[in-house]
Amino acid sequence: MSRHLHLWPALVCLVAASAPMQFVCREAAGPIVVDGKADDAAWDAVEPITEYFLTGSLAPPTETTSLKTCYDDKSVYFLYECSDKDVFALHDERDTALWESDVVEVFFWPDEERPIYYEFEIAPNNVVFDARYVNTGSGHWRRWCQWDSGIRSAATVHGTLNDWRDRDEGFTVEFAIPIAAFADVNGDKPLKGQTWRFAGVRFNYSTDLKSPEGAVTSQDPRSDLHQYRGFAQLMFE
Repeated sequence: MSRHLHLWPALVCLVAASAPMQFVCREAAGPIVVDGKADDAAWDAVEPITEYFLTGSLAPPTETTSLKTCYDDKSVYFLYECSDKDVFALHDERDTALWESDVVEVFFWPDEERPIYYEFEIAPNNVVFDARYVNTGSGHWRRWCQWDSGIRSAATVHGTLNDWRDRDEGFTVEFAIPIAAFADVNGDKPLKGQTWRFAGVRFNYSTDLKSPEGAVTSQDPRSDLHQYRGFAQLMFE
């Protein structure tokens, strides 16, 4: 699937003119061990984001996605739980084109006065892509993925990875992004009370789909997921 999806111009005009969606990221209620098991008590207190929209149509995706997020004084934590009948991971090297097979992603745009934004991706086989972009016109993604965020991640496949003949249940991805990764924009400011632009994204390549599905948490069907001005808002409380 291309990173630049062909979408409906009328929908772009309609949704881009509306207020951004808003989500809340609260302080973690306890410690989180990044092991891909989703069994930490702190996750029980987090309300999941479950409403995803297909890029290009705003329809619901075929398979469900749940995203939870919280933070402490060191990291921002994410927990993805994805239903998926055919879990597929094409790449096994860091900072490669993970969006060419099943993957979950988050984007951050911390400061709306500056064009610097960040992308993080984790595949079901726990391969990571992370990149810091100066702006959308600053060059190919290979230029910016040399940056290392210090992300920690773990993934669990509920089924058999890369075997299209059976039926899987899905996969779980858990990861922690150090707050220090955003220091060039955020400095050493605490997250509490801030609001950043944010998008959660998933690509699904199940064999029973007529075409690969890209889904996003933001109701902004732009032709490029890197058009960060269409992201939702994430409020750190």
